Amino acid sequence: MQNIDLSAVSKSSLKTMFPTLQFSEIAVPDMSVSGNFFGDDVQHEDLERATLHLNSFQLKFPKALLANGYLEERSFYNTHNYEREGPNGTEYRNIHLGTDFWVPAATPLHAPLGGTVVIAHHNDIHKDYGPLLVLEHSVNDSVFYTLYGHLSVETLTLSPKGKYVGKGEPLGWIGNKEENGHWVPHLHFQIITDLWGQTENFNGTAYPSELPYWKSICPNPNLLFREKF
Repeated sequence: MQNIDLSAVSKSSLKTMFPTLQFSEIAVPDMSVSGNFFGDDVQHEDLERATLHLNSFQLKFPKALLANGYLEERSFYNTHNYEREGPNGTEYRNIHLGTDFWVPAATPLHAPLGGTVVIAHHNDIHKDYGPLLVLEHSVNDSVFYTLYGHLSVETLTLSPKGKYVGKGEPLGWIGNKEENGHWVPHLHFQIITDLWGQTENFNGTAYPSELPYWKSICPNPNLLFREKF
């Protein structure tokens, strides 16, 4: 496993990643198990109701970009797709390893850092990423990766595997609920220091018993941005 010093990376701005959005602050909705953000829809299946909850929160912070979720334990994933039996009983892969940016479908997404697309794949499974991009970046003779999940299908045409995308250049668009894995539209953004040779997908959540390892290879996305969230 590489030991990468991300402090050597020149920090970007969230306005570089979302150049068409107008915001002057960051607001952080609590979607943890204890937060009860979506009421009794704990598995985030009623997207109309979930959208109402998000819109209500956004109205409280009209000038804010909504960003949240790093290392948050979420009930969204307490389903059989994320379940396993271990020596201590049932365990769910429900610790979120990235930051979610809750922005509208079709929002243009631009690269916060220059990098080469190494994964461009439609993970077309319920509650998966839908269209996914992973970019490879270089720093001090080492490499790390940034992951972008829940995109539009047309993103995969704009940013195919092997393409270099410069900082601030278009990557794609945020997907709608019909194509993004059945979620309220948002971007899942994640840093990865060891891609494990994956070519189509990469875990965006971790089992609690394995969290120390996953935290070590998926550091806080805030490290790459000037804004704090």
